[in-house]
Amino acid sequence: MTSHSSSRPTTEPLHRPHLLLIEDDRDVRRVLCDELELEGFKVQAVENGETGLHQVQRQVPDLILLDLGLPDLPGDEVTRRLRALTDVPIVILTATDALQERVHQLALGANDFVMKPYDPRELLARVHAHLRRYGRTAPVRIGAFCLDRAQHRLSFDGHDLNLSPTELAIASILLSEPGQLFSREQLERQVWPDHACRNALNVHVSHLRSKLTAVGAGDLLISVRRAGLALLSEPQRHDADTSAE
Repeated sequence: MTSHSSSRPTTEPLHRPHLLLIEDDRDVRRVLCDELELEGFKVQAVENGETGLHQVQRQVPDLILLDLGLPDLPGDEVTRRLRALTDVPIVILTATDALQERVHQLALGANDFVMKPYDPRELLARVHAHLRRYGRTAPVRIGAFCLDRAQHRLSFDGHDLNLSPTELAIASILLSEPGQLFSREQLERQVWPDHACRNALNVHVSHLRSKLTAVGAGDLLISVRRAGLALLSEPQRHDADTSAE
């Protein structure tokens, strides 16, 4: 479990769009990650199809960037299996402009194509366009949690937690990076940018913990003395230095 510094900018949104990049070329992967992270995206990069599929099963991203020339699985199979797992946008990175291949990938579930070598401006424009259309409406699965931003709901293992707006804001911040420690000061600044109140945070965290406990997830909300709070996305063994609040 790692900690977020209290100097983290207060202007950061509660939810950074999470992109999954499946690309076997290390140099392309590095450049793409740099460009996307500079744009403000959270990027998970993997080098083969099986790892990408496993990652989607663990945590569904907001958008998937998929290179078809992977070393372990045919591109057709990866596209088809990804679409069976999620309805988030899939943007294909390809070096071929063959019409038949594009039509075939669209039929399998792909949403768009970016040709290699790509123009960074075009890639970012397409990513933003798809996120505007899909990224904020589809429920996001994060481990055993499901966050439905359109309905302002968070559920755990199918059970609606019935959170208040403030409790949902706190949980959304913590689940933006599951298992990462957020300092109390950072949470206060993000939830109440104009006026933070430590006692108010304590009350809302207590209510959040009670609602998590009611569905068997109370031990996923971790408090570390003098470090902050974290929310795990699914049950696992805790470190010895963590304790329930």
